[in-house]
Amino acid sequence: MGSERQAAVTGIQEERAPGKRGRKPARESRASEIRSKLLAWRQTPELQRVSLRALAIEIGTSHQLLSFHLRRLDKWHMKEYQKREQEIRDRAFAECRSLTQDEQTRCAAYSRASLASMIDSLVPKMFRVLRKQMKHAKLRGNYLALAKLLASKGYREAQTILDLQYQRRSNLPERVSGNAKSFRGVTFTVATPLK
Repeated sequence: MGSERQAAVTGIQEERAPGKRGRKPARESRASEIRSKLLAWRQTPELQRVSLRALAIEIGTSHQLLSFHLRRLDKWHMKEYQKREQEIRDRAFAECRSLTQDEQTRCAAYSRASLASMIDSLVPKMFRVLRKQMKHAKLRGNYLALAKLLASKGYREAQTILDLQYQRRSNLPERVSGNAKSFRGVTFTVATPLK
Protein backbone atom coordinates (compact mmCIF):
# COMPACT_ATOMS: atom_id res chain seq x y z
CA MET A 1 0.00 0.00 0.00
CA GLY A 2 2.79 2.43 0.89
CA SER A 3 4.69 1.83 -2.35
CA GLU A 4 1.52 2.36 -4.43
CA ARG A 5 0.93 5.70 -2.75
CA GLN A 6 4.56 6.71 -3.27
CA ALA A 7 4.32 5.83 -6.97
CA ALA A 8 1.14 7.91 -7.29
CA VAL A 9 2.74 10.91 -5.61
CA THR A 10 5.84 10.60 -7.80
CA GLY A 11 3.65 10.40 -10.91
CA ILE A 12 1.74 13.52 -9.93
CA GLN A 13 4.95 15.43 -9.29
CA GLU A 14 6.40 14.41 -12.66
CA GLU A 15 3.23 15.50 -14.48
CA ARG A 16 3.36 18.91 -12.87
CA ALA A 17 3.33 21.59 -15.54
CA PRO A 18 6.25 24.05 -15.45
CA GLY A 19 4.04 27.14 -14.93
CA LYS A 20 1.95 25.70 -12.08
CA ARG A 21 1.95 27.20 -8.60
CA GLY A 22 2.62 25.30 -5.42
CA ARG A 23 5.40 23.70 -3.54
CA LYS A 24 8.28 22.32 -5.57
CA PRO A 25 9.38 18.71 -5.17
CA ALA A 26 12.38 18.27 -2.87
CA ARG A 27 14.70 17.44 -5.76
CA GLU A 28 13.94 20.84 -7.36
CA SER A 29 14.19 22.87 -4.15
CA ARG A 30 17.03 25.34 -3.75
CA ALA A 31 16.67 25.49 0.05
CA SER A 32 20.04 23.86 0.79
CA GLU A 33 21.83 26.21 -1.64
CA ILE A 34 20.10 29.24 -0.12
CA ARG A 35 20.93 28.13 3.42
CA SER A 36 24.59 27.61 2.60
CA LYS A 37 24.80 31.09 1.01
CA LEU A 38 23.05 32.61 4.05
CA LEU A 39 25.47 30.85 6.41
CA ALA A 40 28.44 32.26 4.51
CA TRP A 41 26.76 35.70 4.41
CA ARG A 42 26.09 35.69 8.16
CA GLN A 43 29.66 34.63 9.01
CA THR A 44 31.20 37.59 7.21
CA PRO A 45 31.67 40.70 9.37
CA GLU A 46 28.69 43.05 9.32
CA LEU A 47 30.63 45.95 7.83
CA GLN A 48 31.95 43.82 4.95
CA ARG A 49 28.80 41.91 3.98
CA VAL A 50 26.54 42.91 1.13
CA SER A 51 22.90 43.72 1.76
CA LEU A 52 20.33 40.96 1.78
CA ARG A 53 18.76 42.41 -1.36
CA ALA A 54 22.11 42.33 -3.17
CA LEU A 55 22.59 38.71 -2.06
CA ALA A 56 19.13 37.85 -3.39
CA ILE A 57 20.02 39.32 -6.79
CA GLU A 58 23.34 37.45 -6.76
CA ILE A 59 21.66 34.11 -6.02
CA GLY A 60 18.77 34.78 -8.39
CA THR A 61 15.93 34.66 -5.87
CA SER A 62 13.70 37.10 -4.02
CA HIS A 63 14.51 39.13 -0.92
CA GLN A 64 11.35 37.73 0.68
CA LEU A 65 12.51 34.13 0.25
CA LEU A 66 15.94 34.96 1.69
CA SER A 67 14.31 36.67 4.68
CA PHE A 68 12.12 33.62 5.21
CA HIS A 69 15.12 31.28 5.28
CA LEU A 70 17.19 33.67 7.40
CA ARG A 71 14.53 33.82 10.13
CA ARG A 72 14.43 30.02 10.29
CA LEU A 73 18.14 29.36 9.82
CA ASP A 74 18.97 28.78 13.49
CA LYS A 75 16.06 26.37 13.97
CA TRP A 76 17.11 24.48 10.86
CA HIS A 77 20.68 24.35 12.17
CA MET A 78 19.43 23.02 15.50
CA LYS A 79 17.48 20.22 13.80
CA GLU A 80 20.47 19.31 11.63
CA TYR A 81 22.73 18.98 14.67
CA GLN A 82 20.11 16.86 16.45
CA LYS A 83 19.75 14.67 13.36
CA ARG A 84 23.52 14.09 13.13
CA GLU A 85 23.70 13.22 16.83
CA GLN A 86 20.81 10.77 16.45
CA GLU A 87 22.46 9.14 13.40
CA ILE A 88 25.56 8.38 15.48
CA ARG A 89 23.46 6.92 18.29
CA ASP A 90 21.32 4.88 15.85
CA ARG A 91 24.40 3.45 14.13
CA ALA A 92 25.81 2.28 17.46
CA PHE A 93 22.42 0.83 18.45
CA ALA A 94 22.10 -1.03 15.12
CA GLU A 95 25.54 -2.58 15.67
CA CYS A 96 24.49 -3.61 19.23
CA ARG A 97 27.30 -1.75 20.93
CA SER A 98 27.79 1.25 23.14
CA LEU A 99 29.21 4.53 21.90
CA THR A 100 32.97 4.80 21.56
CA GLN A 101 34.84 7.68 23.19
CA ASP A 102 35.10 9.47 19.84
CA GLU A 103 31.37 9.03 19.18
CA GLN A 104 30.51 10.30 22.66
CA THR A 105 32.67 13.37 22.05
CA ARG A 106 30.98 14.06 18.71
CA CYS A 107 27.49 13.54 20.21
CA ALA A 108 28.31 15.99 23.00
CA ALA A 109 29.59 18.54 20.47
CA TYR A 110 26.43 18.18 18.35
CA SER A 111 24.30 18.56 21.47
CA ARG A 112 26.11 21.78 22.49
CA ALA A 113 25.85 23.15 18.96
CA SER A 114 22.14 22.32 18.90
CA LEU A 115 21.62 24.18 22.18
CA ALA A 116 23.58 27.18 20.92
CA SER A 117 21.45 27.30 17.75
CA MET A 118 18.29 27.12 19.82
CA ILE A 119 19.45 30.05 21.94
CA ASP A 120 20.37 32.04 18.82
CA SER A 121 16.87 31.42 17.44
CA LEU A 122 15.34 32.87 20.63
CA VAL A 123 17.50 36.01 20.78
CA PRO A 124 15.43 38.09 18.28
CA LYS A 125 12.32 37.39 20.34
CA MET A 126 14.16 38.51 23.48
CA PHE A 127 15.13 41.79 21.78
CA ARG A 128 11.50 42.42 20.80
CA VAL A 129 10.49 41.99 24.45
CA LEU A 130 13.29 44.28 25.65
CA ARG A 131 12.40 47.00 23.13
CA LYS A 132 8.74 46.77 24.19
CA GLN A 133 9.74 47.16 27.85
CA MET A 134 11.92 50.16 26.99
CA LYS A 135 8.96 51.87 25.29
CA HIS A 136 6.77 51.57 28.37
CA ALA A 137 9.28 52.20 31.13
CA LYS A 138 12.79 51.55 32.28
CA LEU A 139 14.07 47.99 32.41
CA ARG A 140 13.71 46.39 35.80
CA GLY A 141 14.46 43.05 37.39
CA ASN A 142 14.74 40.12 35.00
CA TYR A 143 14.60 42.32 31.90
CA LEU A 144 17.62 44.29 33.04
CA ALA A 145 19.46 41.05 33.89
CA LEU A 146 18.60 39.65 30.44
CA ALA A 147 19.89 42.79 28.70
CA LYS A 148 23.14 42.65 30.70
CA LEU A 149 23.58 38.94 29.88
CA LEU A 150 23.04 39.49 26.16
CA ALA A 151 25.40 42.48 26.17
CA SER A 152 28.08 40.39 27.89
CA LYS A 153 27.71 37.79 25.12
CA GLY A 154 28.55 40.44 22.53
CA TYR A 155 25.13 41.43 21.19
CA ARG A 156 25.40 45.07 20.14
CA GLU A 157 21.67 45.70 20.30
CA ALA A 158 21.62 44.70 23.97
CA GLN A 159 24.41 47.17 24.68
CA THR A 160 22.42 49.88 22.88
CA ILE A 161 19.37 49.09 25.03
CA LEU A 162 21.49 49.30 28.19
CA ASP A 163 22.97 52.61 27.05
CA LEU A 164 19.45 53.98 26.57
CA GLN A 165 18.53 52.68 30.02
CA TYR A 166 21.43 54.50 31.69
CA GLN A 167 20.86 57.62 29.58
CA ARG A 168 17.26 57.77 30.79
CA ARG A 169 18.47 57.43 34.35
CA SER A 170 20.88 60.36 33.92
CA ASN A 171 18.22 62.56 32.28
CA LEU A 172 16.15 62.78 35.45
CA PRO A 173 15.87 66.25 36.95
CA GLU A 174 18.45 66.97 39.59
CA ARG A 175 17.41 67.04 43.23
CA VAL A 176 17.22 70.50 44.64
CA SER A 177 19.31 70.79 47.75
CA GLY A 178 18.09 72.74 50.71
CA ASN A 179 15.12 72.65 52.96
CA ALA A 180 12.08 70.79 51.87
CA LYS A 181 8.80 72.61 52.01
CA SER A 182 7.03 71.94 55.25
CA PHE A 183 4.12 73.50 57.05
CA ARG A 184 5.14 72.33 60.53
CA GLY A 185 6.59 75.61 61.70
CA VAL A 186 3.80 77.77 60.31
CA THR A 187 1.14 79.02 62.68
CA PHE A 188 -2.25 79.80 61.36
CA THR A 189 -4.41 82.51 62.78
CA VAL A 190 -8.09 82.30 62.46
CA ALA A 191 -9.74 85.51 61.51
CA THR A 192 -12.64 86.54 63.70
CA PRO A 193 -15.76 87.63 61.92
CA LEU A 194 -16.53 91.34 61.94
CA LYS A 195 -19.50 92.57 63.92
